[in-house]
Amino acid sequence: MDHKVDEVACVLLRKMGDSSEFIQKAASHSLGLMAENVTPARAKTALMASAVRHHNILVRKCAAEHLLTVVEKIGAQKLLSGRRDSTDLLVHTMVKLAQDCHQDTRCYGRKMLNVLMSHHEFDRYLKQSVPSRDL
Repeated sequence: MDHKVDEVACVLLRKMGDSSEFIQKAASHSLGLMAENVTPARAKTALMASAVRHHNILVRKCAAEHLLTVVEKIGAQKLLSGRRDSTDLLVHTMVKLAQDCHQDTRCYGRKMLNVLMSHHEFDRYLKQSVPSRDL
């Protein structure tokens, strides 16, 4: 299923934004199952691709919720040991989610940042990834 994760996540997140409550719950549940059963790195990439940019509050909230699960599964050491561009994108995405207008999305963003704060060099990553005006 790993090769279809990006497409599946995109479709399910779209359903979160333009459907009834029943379909939203089913889509969120399906995203949760996807996040648990595919490679954590693929799930992270798929959820981050639409987490910040989407205009719908519910889509960002749902993506942040499941991204938190993936981030907790991977851990700070592994997340911040990748290439600089990927760690920059990761930290920038989490900061944006922590500053979202929706309370739940902000909560998930802060929890993800708390996971990353356990890394001994998090401050350096934060300073190099996020402009000071966004902090």
